[in-house]
Amino acid sequence: MAGHQKTETRHSVLSLMVMLLAALTVPLAAQSPEVFSLTTPDGPVGTRWNSSVTLPCELSPLLNAEPLEVRWYQPDNYNTPAFLYKDHKIQKESMDIQYRDRASLAGGLERGNVSLRLERVTLEDRGEYVCQVTSKQWYEKASVFLTVNVTGNEPVLSVADGGGGQVHVTCSSEGWSPQPILTWRNKQGTEITNGVEVQKNMDSQGLMSVSSWLLYSPSDSDWISCTVSLSEENLEGRILPRVPTQENWRSAFITILIINVLVVFVVIGLFFWNKKTEFLTFKKNPNTNDETKSKGDPTEITTLVKNEEDNNQDSDREFEKVKRSQVNITLDPTTAHANLKVSESGVSYDGCKVLNNSTAPHVLSKERFSSGQTYWEVGVQWKTSWYAGVATDNADTKAIVPLIPENGFWILCFKKEKGFYISTDLEVPVAGSTNMSTLGVFLDCDEHILSFYDVDSKVLLHSFTEIGSNTFFCVFSPGSEDDKQLLLIGPRKWQG
Repeated sequence: MAGHQKTETRHSVLSLMVMLLAALTVPLAAQSPEVFSLTTPDGPVGTRWNSSVTLPCELSPLLNAEPLEVRWYQPDNYNTPAFLYKDHKIQKESMDIQYRDRASLAGGLERGNVSLRLERVTLEDRGEYVCQVTSKQWYEKASVFLTVNVTGNEPVLSVADGGGGQVHVTCSSEGWSPQPILTWRNKQGTEITNGVEVQKNMDSQGLMSVSSWLLYSPSDSDWISCTVSLSEENLEGRILPRVPTQENWRSAFITILIINVLVVFVVIGLFFWNKKTEFLTFKKNPNTNDETKSKGDPTEITTLVKNEEDNNQDSDREFEKVKRSQVNITLDPTTAHANLKVSESGVSYDGCKVLNNSTAPHVLSKERFSSGQTYWEVGVQWKTSWYAGVATDNADTKAIVPLIPENGFWILCFKKEKGFYISTDLEVPVAGSTNMSTLGVFLDCDEHILSFYDVDSKVLLHSFTEIGSNTFFCVFSPGSEDDKQLLLIGPRKWQG
């Protein structure tokens, strides 16, 4: 009897341990209350342009969010959210196209973590994001504010005569986001606030510029500084508060005059040295025909003309070979800037629409190229500004980024006041006729070369010779200075 009681006791203890273990291992979903709340940061979340950021959002109490709907959206875009998790999977087809390849959950749904992760952050990403979590019985939402920091240019300082024995000092810097702080200080590090005027403006890309000016007592030794700062970024410029005096100008004039006199003497010396050389040559060759020297050797002139004709013929044959690769290009309206009108024949700037400066002002082709040779033509007649070229398939074609090879763009630009230029780290001028009506673009994926031609004169304008092995889209921008169309010209019979 005692043995039987001991056995029952062991069974009871074992059953109790199993029940406790089961209770401890019940999924959070089974403990989910009917009502929950969300925890988000009290202040804005900051990050730098083109970096990654996490927008925190957690359930309280912590519970398994896998059966729930998680929606991240901006206040005016509930139906096209930045991210949507529903029915145990990510609903990419319902998400805003600008976020599909950049937005994800930070991980930990089973622990109640519904934070949003954004990659390659752009200026357009700034603003309020709503984190909404929905169950069958309840929903809750909370906001997170994102700021994108962009460091601008170093301050540029200048000095002018302010009258009354004072100088007028100005300081300016541009390309910041969000709005920076400008501070004046003297040589001792004391902040200058008296009489300081500050002006702030936003440019077409949503970046801030700041400028300031003040009246100050002249000094030849006590410099003043202008610092433009944003978070932990501080850019400083210094200047002596003095203006050139009449004595300074007199010294500069005398210096320039002496340099000019020296240049004249050098030119005269070279002239007489050249004449002496010709005289000595004549003494050694007294039978030299003066008429031949003055008129030139007819045989040599004929040879030069023939070489020029041969070069032109070679250029025509080369251009005819390039033209054989011509294809039809189709524009993809889904990639177009909001202020562009896209049709089958081309693209133009719509000045009637509200200006949208949050995305790049161009449109891409539907076609993509990764091998072989391809040629297309663009009608640019009467246009006062435009740019065209190619972009890689992994280039950020929506954000406002410099259109340079480092960012996946190989572009030829034109502005009436500048002419042609190549968009690289520095603008490189390109010689060409400003009356050109048709641009030819030749992409050789096998040789990694991109070339631009003036179709009217069959002249090569410029070639990029190291574009690498990539998949490319065509890029077209009609500019924003006129409403004339940038035309796509299809293949036609070439008249050599």
